[in-house]
Amino acid sequence: MTSPFSPSRTNEETYEELISLIENSQGRLAPIIVACDDWALRQRVIDRYEAEAQQANILPYRVVLGREPSVRAALAKLKDENDYLQQGGEAVFTVTGAETLLRVTLEAEDEQSELDKFFGYLQWTREGLREFRYPIVLWVTYRILKEISRRAPDFWSWRKAVLRFETETESIISTLPATPLQPNPIEPLSDNFLPPLEELQAEIQQLESTSADSPNLATLYDQLGQVYANRVRTGKAKNLEQERQAAIAAFKVAIYRYHQLDQKPAQSAVLTRLGNFLFSLSRFQEAIAPHQKSLEIEREISNQQGESVALGNLGNAYYWLGQYQQAIEFHQQNLKIARKFGDRKGESYALGNLALVYYSLGQYQQAIELHQQNLEIAREIEDQYSEASALGNLAFAYNFLGQYQQAINLFQQQLKVVCRIGDRFGEANALNGLGNAYHSLGLHQQALDLHQQALKIAHEIGNRQIESHALNGLGSAYYSLGQYKQAIDLYQLSLKIKREIGDWRGSANSLFNQAHTFAKLGQSLWGLQKLQEAKQLYAALGLNHEVEKCNAAIYKFNQIIAAEPPTFPKLRDEPHKSRLFPKQASSWVYFLIGLAIALLIAWLL
Repeated sequence: MTSPFSPSRTNEETYEELISLIENSQGRLAPIIVACDDWALRQRVIDRYEAEAQQANILPYRVVLGREPSVRAALAKLKDENDYLQQGGEAVFTVTGAETLLRVTLEAEDEQSELDKFFGYLQWTREGLREFRYPIVLWVTYRILKEISRRAPDFWSWRKAVLRFETETESIISTLPATPLQPNPIEPLSDNFLPPLEELQAEIQQLESTSADSPNLATLYDQLGQVYANRVRTGKAKNLEQERQAAIAAFKVAIYRYHQLDQKPAQSAVLTRLGNFLFSLSRFQEAIAPHQKSLEIEREISNQQGESVALGNLGNAYYWLGQYQQAIEFHQQNLKIARKFGDRKGESYALGNLALVYYSLGQYQQAIELHQQNLEIAREIEDQYSEASALGNLAFAYNFLGQYQQAINLFQQQLKVVCRIGDRFGEANALNGLGNAYHSLGLHQQALDLHQQALKIAHEIGNRQIESHALNGLGSAYYSLGQYKQAIDLYQLSLKIKREIGDWRGSANSLFNQAHTFAKLGQSLWGLQKLQEAKQLYAALGLNHEVEKCNAAIYKFNQIIAAEPPTFPKLRDEPHKSRLFPKQASSWVYFLIGLAIALLIAWLL
């Protein structure tokens, strides 16, 4: 059979060994453990050996482990429901799902995590599996493989074989862009008290007129920048563009004055605030310079904790720019420093942000592992905000992998945590996440209700970013219900807000979604225009990987448009010249009459 992909030489040899084991183990129990951290490669390998098995009249069956992860129970259920298996037909079983089992408990009353249960069931399967005289291919991650020999030694002792596939896939790009996950920006320590805007402005004006060189002006401008930035983020700015520019200008003045005073720690802190504010405006490329300068200062003054903050924020900026390898390097450096100093909160943030990069690369198993480590630390240090963030990110990953019930459980846990601590912003986020999960399950009315609740909270707390997310979620629900015009209206409302608050990446994603909705309405030309707008925004942000998504979609839309009948009225069959001739003739007649009248008047005069 022709290979549908081109594996490395080592992986090809491993594959040949696997297919040989499947063919030669019919009629006897043969547990085959396969380790692979490349989710996309695993899918291609499974598809390939199942196709080859069918050609050899070996029927393939798949089992996905759930919250009660017993291999034996899952196989028994499958056999009880299948006459072919009961009659002893040749088959191969593929068991997946171990890689997504939770390492932490969700409820206080839970004695074991899902992964603990998996190892427990696996340890005591020898007798229970004897009736299954088939090759059973159990897919695990490398980390789980290392734990099997220690936590399920009996199963390990009688396994048939252990095979290992090397990672090949660097990046997976989906056809449609998903709602991007938000990394945790690391803010410098700051005095929580910020004076009212008018008070700050008056104090700065008075001090500049009486003592223009006062060192207090640096602090006041820093506070002014923070006040403007907070007004922009919370939707309280009266003139959005003016206050955005005012925040940036105030931060820059503070940076300059701290530089003049040679107060490097304070200068670095304001650089970080400026970088994070630019980041919040989707100006990712511009955010790099202040974070890079902050990193240089922290290294100059040998402040490794400040260095850790700068590294994490640089990693976030490069993540959004789609430069994933640079992002990984910065987050790994950040993680190394946090662990060196025993900074558990910093370690938690670094793990969470690193997980988002691996998620974007399509390396979902690594992402889930890191999110689970993040969750463990957050609970250990009782950081409930970080715990809620980790639960939400884990839920998003499970939702993408199609494990919707698992995602719902995690979003519900996130909702419990944020409600317990009174985090209204987090509550709205969790409701939107739950809405997305129900939407994925096809429960669109429940999704509508949840997004409506999130929208109500967004209005109550005045957060326009959450409002735009809720509107986008409502649009997706109406899209799935076939109510495309309502979906377009909601997408456009979401887009309007994203443009007003300067969320340009979100704006591009909204345009992308609108394009596909227009296609559903049979208006592919409009959709193509939206795709072009999205592409321009992605290009302006330097998001080349998103530009490629647009190019792929534009190609598809061009095929649709070419196949669609014209939407404009057909022209009559008469020749083009015959339609224009009467107009041309009447023009000449009027010209000659006018000329004759002019000559007559001239002769009379």
